[in-house]
Amino acid sequence: MLKDLSVLTPPALVCAAFLVAVIAFLRHEMGRKSRPLDPSSDDISDEQPIPGGHADPARAGEDAPDHHESS
Repeated sequence: MLKDLSVLTPPALVCAAFLVAVIAFLRHEMGRKSRPLDPSSDDISDEQPIPGGHADPARAGEDAPDHHESS
């Protein structure tokens, strides 16, 4: 009987370590009570936008081929 338990010890240790890691992760992620409502914009660059990058709804699909025509 003791020999059978010694065979199951390594998988039991791996399972226990996995469960501890999952519990620690969930406590870390769900434990954040106060999140900032307005994230800081430090990562947004102050450079000028790309010229012509604004979409013009009047020109939408102007250059695309028309697939609705029958041949």
